[in-house]
Amino acid sequence: MSPSTPSSTDVLALRDILELAQPSRHTPSTTVVSEILRRLEPLLGSDGVAFHAMDARDFSYQHMQGVEAGEEYVLSGADLSSDGSVDDGLDVLQDHWWVSPCSLIERTGEPVATNIRSWYGERRWSQHPLHREYLTYADELIFGFPLGGARSLRILAPRESGSAFGERELTLCRLLLPHLRDVLTAVVAPPDAPADTLTERQREILHLVQNGMSNEQVGAALGISPTTVRTHLEHVYARLGVTSRTAAVAAAFGPTRGGTA
Repeated sequence: MSPSTPSSTDVLALRDILELAQPSRHTPSTTVVSEILRRLEPLLGSDGVAFHAMDARDFSYQHMQGVEAGEEYVLSGADLSSDGSVDDGLDVLQDHWWVSPCSLIERTGEPVATNIRSWYGERRWSQHPLHREYLTYADELIFGFPLGGARSLRILAPRESGSAFGERELTLCRLLLPHLRDVLTAVVAPPDAPADTLTERQREILHLVQNGMSNEQVGAALGISPTTVRTHLEHVYARLGVTSRTAAVAAAFGPTRGGTA
């Protein structure tokens, strides 16, 4: 029987993944994400791990990459088909998508960490059309974030056979979830979009943040209130698709050792 809670060894593996996910330490890239996925596979006890940026309105993909048994792949842009999709054999998945745990991210509009068997159970899953005709796995972990509308970033970790994922694996996913968003978002952001989408004032504020200034110090330097600084930063986060000061600086100007989280 597998443990129900993460072990001290799991904590060490989590620490290494979290270090990779920090934009201030590692410039977000497909290589960094591949290394994160490579470390997730043995940690979760899965048969491969994949990262998808998708739009469920038409089941199109902006980006796909994964690691399986040490082999990695990256598909984006011209690597995907002309309409952005990568597989025309998705009829069964599309038929069941909106009533399955696969669509929880889009339906809830919230970060999600779940697994298929926790919704269906072993017997029901073995008889389900999704299992018989498309996802032939014994179980699959699904965790990720909404991007608005029906767009999402998601990590998928299947288990080809054997037991279902348990509370240990779900706990690990929940612990990782808030720390992976920035690095995953940066990888799928359009090239050169960050700096171009910021206003002159927003770039000015970010430069001061890059130098380690607090909201109060930035406000004093620019003659505006700390509340106005915070509002500008919130708009910056939304434009860059990040959730922290450090990640915003890294997305706009590249990685730096300065600034505060």
